Order: sequence, then C-alpha cells, then structure tokens
Amino acid sequence: MVANSPPISQTPHREQQLSEVIGLLADGDYHSGQKIADKLGVSRAYVWKLVQQLQEYGLELESVSGKGYIWQSASILICDEKLALALSALNLSHDYYVITDSTNQRLKESFQNNHIVIAEYQTSGRGRRGRNWQSPIATNLYFSYGWKTDLPVQQLGGLSLVVGISLVEALEKMGFDNLELKWPNDIRYQQKKLAGILVELTGDADGGIEVIIGVGLNVNMQAEQTAIEQEWTSLAVLNGKPILRQGILLFMMQQLQSNLNKFEECGFSSFQKIWNEYDEVINSPVTIHQAKDDIHGLAKGVDLSGALLLEIEGKTQSIFAGDVSLRPVIKS
Repeated sequence: MVANSPPISQTPHREQQLSEVIGLLADGDYHSGQKIADKLGVSRAYVWKLVQQLQEYGLELESVSGKGYIWQSASILICDEKLALALSALNLSHDYYVITDSTNQRLKESFQNNHIVIAEYQTSGRGRRGRNWQSPIATNLYFSYGWKTDLPVQQLGGLSLVVGISLVEALEKMGFDNLELKWPNDIRYQQKKLAGILVELTGDADGGIEVIIGVGLNVNMQAEQTAIEQEWTSLAVLNGKPILRQGILLFMMQQLQSNLNKFEECGFSSFQKIWNEYDEVINSPVTIHQAKDDIHGLAKGVDLSGALLLEIEGKTQSIFAGDVSLRPVIKS
C-alpha cells in the first residue's frame, strides 16, 4: 500500500520532479494522477508521494475524485519571463528555481557578479549561525545576489547593515512605514521579524572578494501556513492583502545597487547615522548572548565600522557580528 511505501529520498532529481508537477498544475486546471505519472514516467503511487511532499511544503493542492489534482492558487508563481525582462533593465542576470536547496548554495557553486538566484521554495534555507529558514512555497521572497568588490575584507564589516538599510528604504518607497532594524541582520515591525539577511564572503582578503547576499522576506505568509518559534509578520499582514512579489524584488535591487555603490566609494561611515535612526533597540537595555556567557548593557547604536556599541557601567565597548545575538530586555 502507498502509506507503507518508503519515503522519497532528497535528491536534485526529485526536486526537478516536484518542479515538473508544479509546472503541470500551474494552469489551474485538473490533472489526474495517471496523467502526471505518464508525464514524469513514474507510478501513480510515486505521484501521490510527490503531491504529499508539495503539500508539506505549503502548496494548497486539492484532490477531487474522478477529476484529479488542482492548484487553485497557481497564478501566484513568479513569471520567469517577465522577471528576466525587468532584471535586464537593471543589468542583472538571474536563475529561477521553483524548488532548490538554498539560493546561497546555488550561487556559491557557480558565482556570477550582478547575478540573482531566486526560488519559490528552499528545502535547506539558512539564516545566521546555521539556523533553518522557514520558507512556504510560492509565498515569500527568497533570493541571493552575487556582488564582487575590490574592497579589502576589513572594510566589509558593515555590509549586512547596509543591505538591511537598503531593503527598508525600498519598502518605505512602497508605502511600508515604521520598519526597524535589529543588529546585525533583521528587519522588524513592532518587534516582529519581517526579513533576515545572510552575507557570505569568499576570495582574497586583500580584495577581489565574492559576496553572496541572501535575503528572506516574509511577503504573503499567513499564520496558518507555518509555525515559527519567534514572533513574525509579513507584508501582506501589514498591507491587509496579498502583494505581487516581483515588484518588491525590483524595488529592493534598485536600492541595493545604489547603496552598494555608495558603500564602495564612502564606506559604512556614510550609513552610520541612517542605521541609528532605524535601530530598534538604540538607548535600550539589551542582552548579548555569546558562546560562554551573556553580557548586559545599554545599546548605543553602531560605530563607524558597523559594530554594536554597548555601554556597560558607563564604559562603551564594540561588539562585532558573527559570535553574538542581540535581544531586547523586556521591561516589566
């Protein structure tokens, strides 16, 4: 019986099969299990497993006896052709996946400057310090941008902060107000996470560095779609209705390109004041969680390199990203 069959192993080939099933269902019409099986060259029992997997990923498929499977929300997929045309106007190339393991990983394996990898679903999406990134299919924005710079690595300390600023500025242009930044890589609204950023570097420490900027933005996610431990929100929750993701991506990339050019020319010092204006916890008591112990102090914004300034018993010290997390102290 199907229920007792072994699970399908996680392989690139299976990801391709899942993408093919979505492609067949993308017309919003009914497709029988046998029709899908014939198209893929597999058994109907195997198709059932693929459908179960897609439902686990958050795809809202219905099965009607005598008709087959239908995906009534198929139109929410990003149109790859329209996306390619829009990105070319920004001198950006791209790869589009319905399903992949990680957009950062895809770009890392085949790095290209001014290139975006975007996916509808990531099976192994990651945040900072290896945390999993929840990614319901065809709902949010998951993308990675490849950017090559000749800046030495010592001057890239504030890069993730500049990315955060860029995304907030783009969203403000689209009418989303009262957004804040949590050092070093989160966009927040009323202490709820809206987006996360993961920056990875490879190359020569003295210059010629390949930068991969990964972004996960909650766009159309609703409470019933996922269970996430920390409090979160989405643009659709703030807006009161679903939002077209392609337009958001283009606004973000325009702003990010502009700010990265400024960052290369002027460094993080030209963004310090802007960051402090968006800083969620500036002048608030916070706890810094480190590997061995916790540090308590008063957050005082960031310095000219992007390091967090923490005031402890009247003395200020710099905290650098990579080995700490920051959480506001909840006032009673």
